[in-house]
Amino acid sequence: MKKAIQDNDLLYNILSPLVQFGTRCHYNAFDVHGLDNLPTDGAYIIAPCHQQALMEPLAVLCFAPKPPVFLARADIFKKPTLSAILTFLKIMPVYRIRDGQDQLGRNKEIFDRCRDVLLDGFPLCLMAEGRHNNRHHLLNMGKGMFRIAGETQLALGDHPLYIVPTGIDFDEYEKPYSNLVVNIGKPIPVQPFIATYLDNEPLALNQMRDALHDALLPLMHDIRDEEHYDEIMTLCNVLNREMRRREGLRNTAWNRFLMRQRISAECGVRSAELVPVVQTLKAELARLYIDEKMLSEHWSLLGTLMALLLVAAAVTSVVMVPVVRWVLLFCLLCYPMAVLPTHLVVREKVADPQFRSSFNFGVRFFPSILYTIVIAIVMACCKGLLWGLAAVAVAFIVARITGPTTHWLKNLLRNCRYWLLRLFRRGAMREMDMTYKALVDLI
Repeated sequence: MKKAIQDNDLLYNILSPLVQFGTRCHYNAFDVHGLDNLPTDGAYIIAPCHQQALMEPLAVLCFAPKPPVFLARADIFKKPTLSAILTFLKIMPVYRIRDGQDQLGRNKEIFDRCRDVLLDGFPLCLMAEGRHNNRHHLLNMGKGMFRIAGETQLALGDHPLYIVPTGIDFDEYEKPYSNLVVNIGKPIPVQPFIATYLDNEPLALNQMRDALHDALLPLMHDIRDEEHYDEIMTLCNVLNREMRRREGLRNTAWNRFLMRQRISAECGVRSAELVPVVQTLKAELARLYIDEKMLSEHWSLLGTLMALLLVAAAVTSVVMVPVVRWVLLFCLLCYPMAVLPTHLVVREKVADPQFRSSFNFGVRFFPSILYTIVIAIVMACCKGLLWGLAAVAVAFIVARITGPTTHWLKNLLRNCRYWLLRLFRRGAMREMDMTYKALVDLI
């Protein structure tokens, strides 16, 4: 009997925790809210928004209580080897009209297998929009998910099935070690739609789609005004700190996400009034090569100087104290990925920006696992088993702290440059301050 995709797999069970660990290491902060919204009394479909290629499925893998099964576009399954790998990762193909009209009939088997996954009690994950989008904007949804939901609910009878809306927000799409927020919403029961589904299937599918659309919008950062998208995104960056200060909120990934939502909602309706000022500010920032977030999120001068002294003390200790230098070299020997700027290579080789973060994850994760195994074996053979185990432990520790450390060092460099501009470009910085103040006064 052919093994079902949701069946237990020993190798998958070994690799899955490593992938989850690697995913969390890929971000400076990985913040999940609403875990208590995952149903415990029935089967459910996880329906996230989709703005990156692989990173949303990896995020779902990190919070799902059971191994989820995913659907992905069928064209990536064409090569047998890649198809086998994707199947091992619990990913099934779904066929679209662009794959050919004759291929659409194959979705019947896929939908049957999806129903079996849900009947066995495993979560099914389908990206709500069916395609990724590199903007903070919810796209139109297809009907495949809702057709699977309707058929499965009929098979389940009185046992409930839910669709779980899930907002996933990246504060940066390409930059490594950014922040990720997962916002799980209240589950949408499918049973109330079944009477309509039996009588008028297209109407029921549209109703389910509208219900998910309305549930997803408040869970994600959604900028409705596409014409002024860039200006509103700038507002989200430059006003975030001021809005948090007014609300008395700490500087966390979650609070920054909440403020981006609020700024988009409040400023989107005032775009005609705000856009001219924002465009002036953007031009001034571009002339000074200042990151939008740095305008308001910069550290104080004292804080920057204290951070520089801390770095100077650390560098001095590495140079002057042999034990510290030995420990640093051992850490880098165990995990050299900490100092390799792989995102720069990915940026050059991957044309589609929506795939860059996913490729960067793969470029770092798989070589890291292989390298750790090799260095542990070498250490164990040359120095003994304890040294091999130490190499593995150090690799995991360094991998975990690389994100926050790199994020902090990059912020330090940006803050140093900011204060140097304050010293040497006083006139241009004063003009930028006046424009920023005018913008804050309008808000």
